[in-house]
Amino acid sequence: MKFLKTLVSVTLLVFVFDLFINLVLPKSIKKQIGTSRNYSLKSIKFHHSIAPEIDVYELWGKKKYKIKTNELSMRINENEDFIIDRQKEYVGFVGDSFVYGSGVDYNDHFITMLENKNYNFLNLGYVSYSPSIYFKRLEHLVKNEKIKFKTIFLFIDHSDIQDEAQFYREDDNGNIVRKWLNDDDVKSKNRKYKIKNYFKQNSFIFKLYENISAPKISDNAKKCLKNNQENINYKKYLDNNRFGYGYLSTIQNNEWVKLGISKSIKYLDKIKILSKIYDFNLIIVNYPSALEVIDKIHSEESKHFIFLKKWSSENNVKFIDTRDYFLKENNVNNYLSNFIECDAHWNKKGQKIISQNINRALN
Repeated sequence: MKFLKTLVSVTLLVFVFDLFINLVLPKSIKKQIGTSRNYSLKSIKFHHSIAPEIDVYELWGKKKYKIKTNELSMRINENEDFIIDRQKEYVGFVGDSFVYGSGVDYNDHFITMLENKNYNFLNLGYVSYSPSIYFKRLEHLVKNEKIKFKTIFLFIDHSDIQDEAQFYREDDNGNIVRKWLNDDDVKSKNRKYKIKNYFKQNSFIFKLYENISAPKISDNAKKCLKNNQENINYKKYLDNNRFGYGYLSTIQNNEWVKLGISKSIKYLDKIKILSKIYDFNLIIVNYPSALEVIDKIHSEESKHFIFLKKWSSENNVKFIDTRDYFLKENNVNNYLSNFIECDAHWNKKGQKIISQNINRALN
């Protein structure tokens, strides 16, 4: 009984202390402590999302950069307003962490580099999104949020195929959930997520704990960055399933690849129908994975390119292939020039390649 009283007292004290710190601590200090990981929330409709109207920092290894989002949880530049003008017409960019801009400051993001300022741009990308979530979120924005789009640039990443095949499914209510959870598990987890989401956004102690405990980069990237050899074999640190399915013979004929492509096509078809209903142009943007760049795999050699090009042709959708722009130098130099070292995402130069291709399409 005494132990229970002590436990309750300590819990109450911690709660009061947390509340007090959260109220009195200046926002500038909170930004330094809370990173965007604290604001990556579980979403019932889209599985996960980043919190709206945040202005915090992200960490990648030793690099620190700003993450700011608007009212609809879209990443924006530091001088942009949180509020979206629903009277305007927008050009939207849909994708996963590549579109979101993992690893780069927003000043170095391809959207910021776009030269045509006659358009209003929206970044609809987020980490580990895939075609089912692209469709659900886009449908929500045009149908429920009444956002008007002139054009949607759709980036289908190589990792999307594995995500669709092995990680996500649509439940009976049309929500995107983890594939291995049954509906009762989903309901139970949704209740827990609401509590966790609250603490993620409002608890100073929870933010501090997550900031300290959360991995800043993957284990493979850590090992790669610690490798002091003169000629590093970057390929062994990149995930073959996620980034090599398009050309590696040991993977490309697996059943999960067929399923992932089939599901991706299903949601591409849904997005195409959405573009007709809500009258926006749809453009597919294709780009090579880091593994394909290292091995200098050309378009006709990549299963990813072939399926996207075929779908675009059959559906009369404009198709942009950026691959040749990433393959200008020798194999390793192509990778180091355009990708964050030991990672699969674009650096500033890689972002510039994308922006140049988008500029041509807009002009």
